[in-house]
Amino acid sequence: MSKKIYIQFFLLLLILVIIASIYSIYFNKNEKKYSKTVEENISKKIIKGSDDLISEMKYFTEDNKGNKFEIKSDNGFINPDQSNIISMNEVEAIFYLSNGEEIYINSDKARYNNVNNDTTFSGSVEMNYQDHKINAENLDLSFENNLVTLYDKVKYKSKISNLTADKILINLINKNTKIQMNDENSNILVRSNLDNGNN
Repeated sequence: MSKKIYIQFFLLLLILVIIASIYSIYFNKNEKKYSKTVEENISKKIIKGSDDLISEMKYFTEDNKGNKFEIKSDNGFINPDQSNIISMNEVEAIFYLSNGEEIYINSDKARYNNVNNDTTFSGSVEMNYQDHKINAENLDLSFENNLVTLYDKVKYKSKISNLTADKILINLINKNTKIQMNDENSNILVRSNLDNGNN
């Protein structure tokens, strides 16, 4: 990127920091009182309910880079001790990247943090991106680090190859991928799907 873009980005970041500082100094005091009251009311309603489950949960967020994240589940509940953590069941999520690409994630369960949007998916996790399909037992999505980590019984499949590994790390910005085994002496199992005429 050119110096001009870096300067523009820096100025935009500086303006956002100034706005956030002013907001936190002048407006945050009243909002904290209000949000605390709202959280207490939500907790009371959930605890008093005959079933703590909330059906058809859905959350949507967008970061400052233009990436959008949508997560929904059949049902879930808010932890009364940690109101920012939402436990979800039968989960579907879509990550809309700023370049127009989409990443689809399905899992049996998820823990969604509605403050920083970080999400931990577990149980029969499946991630689809273009013609790439990855299955694993767990997936951690970190917005702060722009990183997806799939681990435990990881199986990757594409038109070109299949592989089995313990962990796959994917950078959401540049798509750099790191494939790892927990034991350094273990090998990553790779099978080619290409027919070269010798099979």
